[in-house]
Amino acid sequence: MRKLFPFYFSASVLLGSLAQVCWAQSTPSEFAELSLDQLFDMNISDGTEQNPSDSRWSFAYNFKLAEFRGYLDGDAKRSDSSVLWQGQGTTRTDSNFPILPTVIDQQVQIFSVGYRVNDDWRMHVSVPYITQSTDHISIVDDYDHFTINTDGVGDAVLSVSHRLVATSDDVWWFTFGVSLPTGSIDEVGDTPRDAGDQQLPYTMQLGSGTYDFPVEFSYKSLGEHDFSLSMSAMVRTGKNDRDYRLGNSYSISGRYKFHATPELKPYLGMEYQYRSAIHGQDDEITLSGLFPYPASITNPKLYGGKKVSAQVGIRWQFSESYALRAEFSKPVYQHLNGPQPKENYRTGLTLSRLM
Repeated sequence: MRKLFPFYFSASVLLGSLAQVCWAQSTPSEFAELSLDQLFDMNISDGTEQNPSDSRWSFAYNFKLAEFRGYLDGDAKRSDSSVLWQGQGTTRTDSNFPILPTVIDQQVQIFSVGYRVNDDWRMHVSVPYITQSTDHISIVDDYDHFTINTDGVGDAVLSVSHRLVATSDDVWWFTFGVSLPTGSIDEVGDTPRDAGDQQLPYTMQLGSGTYDFPVEFSYKSLGEHDFSLSMSAMVRTGKNDRDYRLGNSYSISGRYKFHATPELKPYLGMEYQYRSAIHGQDDEITLSGLFPYPASITNPKLYGGKKVSAQVGIRWQFSESYALRAEFSKPVYQHLNGPQPKENYRTGLTLSRLM
């Protein structure tokens, strides 16, 4: 029976920087997306007021993880048993599958470097290293329970930030970049499709396979209230060598910091994100016949949706040039193109050397 089903897949967990909202069934490259504020874990201002360092260089190490467990179809919960097709004698539909990811764990380590050209211009480069694991159940012989793992370098991002407006009360930044297809889209693993290794689904691939363009407008209040707002998009282009491209994403997020002490700043945040489904299809992970998708993660239409996440964190600037941030994020509302795995939570740490 193992040869009847092309393997399934895996899962993803998404991104974010504990703060960034992640998408159920997101791909690793989507999980590794970071905003300007997340890249450097510093206030979006001219930097010299709060971080009076003479250095033009900044460095950041960001570690984040996320867990996906359970299913949503739109905003309606689906049990694992209702998404798993039970085999002969039961009805097969477009909403149940012989292979089912149950728990998805994803980790990302992001290494970032920034250079301040002058007060109005900054350049950034970041490279993620991704590790992910997905547990599965299935009705395929010898694959009733199995786990698939992938790891490796993801898509590197080069970007430039320009300070548009700066007053004594607030500051606006515009960031534009390019995401390079340095992450693999040819990851393979042992699945119920057949003996040995086969091509893995979208959620187990480490990159997008296309040149993509992140854009962001960032605002920060410099007055009595420490409030920041970010509006961003990731625009995908063309199709990769496997004849698909990931969906575009758009988000808006806000954060309010409380000044407990000059060095210690707890904060609360909210984020809304919309992500479209995958365009095109990798035919190597599908089956011939009436039901071509052995698992939901092999169906490109069952990606994306809308999500609202709440965030809580704390930032500790323990020296003039170094800061540590810890954050926890949890979705409060998800409406997904399902059935697809839903995000349970995400968390992370960032250590940075400020400009």
